[in-house]
Amino acid sequence: MRFVFIAFVFFTFRVWATPLTLQFWHSMSGDKGKLLQEIVNDFNQKSNSAIIQLQFVGSYEEGLNKLRTSLLARKNPHLVQITDIGTQIMIDSNAITPLHEFTDGDPRFPLAKLLPQILRYYEIQGKLYSLPFATSNPIIYYNVDAFEKAGLKKPPGTFTELFEYSRKLTDKTSKVTGITWPLHSWFFEQFLARQGKPLLNQGNGRVGRATEANYTTAEALEFVKLWRGLVKEGLFANVGRGWEPAEQNFLAGRSAMLITSTSDVFEISRKASFRVMTAPLPSKDPKVAGGTIVGGNSLWILSSKPKEEQRAAYEFVKFMASKESQRKWHTNTGYFPIRTDLIVELEGEGFYKKYPAAKTAIDQLRNSASIPATQGALMGVFPEAREHIESAIEQILNGADPSVAMARAKAQTEAALARYHRGRS
Repeated sequence: MRFVFIAFVFFTFRVWATPLTLQFWHSMSGDKGKLLQEIVNDFNQKSNSAIIQLQFVGSYEEGLNKLRTSLLARKNPHLVQITDIGTQIMIDSNAITPLHEFTDGDPRFPLAKLLPQILRYYEIQGKLYSLPFATSNPIIYYNVDAFEKAGLKKPPGTFTELFEYSRKLTDKTSKVTGITWPLHSWFFEQFLARQGKPLLNQGNGRVGRATEANYTTAEALEFVKLWRGLVKEGLFANVGRGWEPAEQNFLAGRSAMLITSTSDVFEISRKASFRVMTAPLPSKDPKVAGGTIVGGNSLWILSSKPKEEQRAAYEFVKFMASKESQRKWHTNTGYFPIRTDLIVELEGEGFYKKYPAAKTAIDQLRNSASIPATQGALMGVFPEAREHIESAIEQILNGADPSVAMARAKAQTEAALARYHRGRS
């Protein structure tokens, strides 16, 4: 009888001690996906409470769509990585447990150490709903050799200089253009914020539900006309949508400047056959308060799972916010470290002296004015709105009137916002 009792206790202990298996869906491909797996492995080796199973679910858009389908079928994961523009969608889904419900009672969570500029995006009315993880903003990458050959000693700081430099760097005989960047709405949004203008009304959708899109303002038209002018003069390599073509154009020496995410800073510097330096985005008027918006993604805990599994998922999220994880992620990708204390550490170690290109985006973010424009927009139809903007810009670059094309995009987005709000009432 005693043997049976001991065996029962042992078996019960083994069952209780078996780590929970948690599903984590993400959208990091290539080297970034491999690095994310390394960080997950670090957690799994140290954790007694959970084992994280990582699953790649495609692009940000594909991941968001797959999550929607899984919620309907009640086959969703425990954790999911969602693009920044999915923030309002996730909050409105009623399918998540806000992160603040865990952090409010946890003095060990490093909330006070997170970069305030990043928290400004992800905190909604003072509450943190998800953990910003892979965060970025756009910067200029420039070919130092090409700049020296053209007699240019510094990167462009204004729209006027961007145009002038592009003229000097373009060689139509050898088919080299001055600059390129992907045809993506993100750049329209960022250059609007750079001029201090929010994308939406209602404090960029943060003091109330947005109903109007600022696509036809002077600031919006200023940028799309600049873009059109560069293309019209043959100074810009219009390689279409998608991130890779613009980067490959720059790396091949076919464009002397590239504007893209800081997340590629180490990859671009490593692959380039020429010297690469980075610089902040130029602005129309440096005297106007503006800046850049946090981009990237964040980690969400789904509410449909048992409380015990949600708590285990939170322990993983907390691990992802640790200095250990953030150091590994930042120093191997170029995404921001989300912690101020890690930036201080890396500065003290001389990391940014060795890799100054990695500091550009951090300084740019910290120097951004604390205004609604740089806080970033919130809306439940963001993916659709980006399609409206990108279609309009494609038309403009092919000769359409900027005012007409952007007015059409504005009307489309506002109609989508109205439908979304009606669906929630």
